[in-house]
Amino acid sequence: MRWLIFVLSLMVVTPGARAQVSSEPDFFARVRMAGFEAPVEVRRTGVKMRVDMLSGGVSQTYIADRDKGVLIHLTAAGGKRIALLFPLSREAALLPLPLDLATLESRATVRPVGSSLMAGQPCRTLEFSGYLNQSGMACANSDGILMQMTQKGRNVPLFQVVAYARGAQDAKWFVIPPDYQTAVLPGLGGATAPTGPMTNPVKP
Repeated sequence: MRWLIFVLSLMVVTPGARAQVSSEPDFFARVRMAGFEAPVEVRRTGVKMRVDMLSGGVSQTYIADRDKGVLIHLTAAGGKRIALLFPLSREAALLPLPLDLATLESRATVRPVGSSLMAGQPCRTLEFSGYLNQSGMACANSDGILMQMTQKGRNVPLFQVVAYARGAQDAKWFVIPPDYQTAVLPGLGGATAPTGPMTNPVKP
């Protein structure tokens, strides 16, 4: 499930970047991703992040709470609405497509080479090398959010932010809707879903 791999890559914080969690900006971003049929929407407030995407004609939503170590997958198909709860690793992971400059800097050699404008945001143009043995160009805004990332030798960006707004997101985005059944996957331990309306728990 390529979309699950992508979402997990957005959610996990590397050891070098974890110390900066408190300074991470709250934001909404619409991101055009290579290989996805429609832009991906990302919302972050504090240690919570939500990603909405369309894959194979099906809407997929992932909600991550780093504090509780929970990843929630919301899916609706065949008239059923189900929320699957997965354990969210707090350990280091290889991040294929980082959104934070701190993550890129902790994994690669980064060198400023100029400036640009992306989605109405002034950003620094950066050259990177050594990220998963890849090199290329990136662009970061003043919040430390990567607005674009392009692999060397490719004309199409791996991702590009097409809309960006800083600010806390409504709490409703990070809870399970009341009309979803909930299934807790093995290995979650004592972690629980983010506080919010939740009904009709089901076994996986």
